[in-house]
Amino acid sequence: MHFISFSATILAAISYSKVFGDFIAWSGNACDGDEGLNVPCDNGCDGFEGRHSFEVVASGTHCVTFYEDEGCGGEHFFFSGEGNSECINVNTGTSIGSFSLFWVSELISLKTR
Repeated sequence: MHFISFSATILAAISYSKVFGDFIAWSGNACDGDEGLNVPCDNGCDGFEGRHSFEVVASGTHCVTFYEDEGCGGEHFFFSGEGNSECINVNTGTSIGSFSLFWVSELISLKTR
C-alpha cells in the first residue's frame, strides 16, 4: 500500500512540473507564432532552434544564457529580468541553438556556500 501511495506522489510531482513550467520560446519576434514547450527552470540545457523570442511565465528574477550551438556550447549571450510573462526578443546577430535557465535565488545560494 505504501508503494502505491509513494508512486502516486512521484507521478503527481512529475505531472506538476510538466504542466507548470517556467519558460516558453516562440518562433515569432514578439512571443507570437509557434509556441514551444513550457519548460521548467532547472538549469538544464534545452533547444532553441527556430525560436526568436521568449517569456518567463513564472514570477521572480531569472537568468537565461543562450548558446550559439546545440547542447549549450559555443558563443553565449546572457539575459536576466523579471518573470510575469514579459516578452523578450532574442536578437543576438547570430543563430541560437540552445539555452539554460535558472532563478537568481539559486545563484545567490550557490555563491554563499
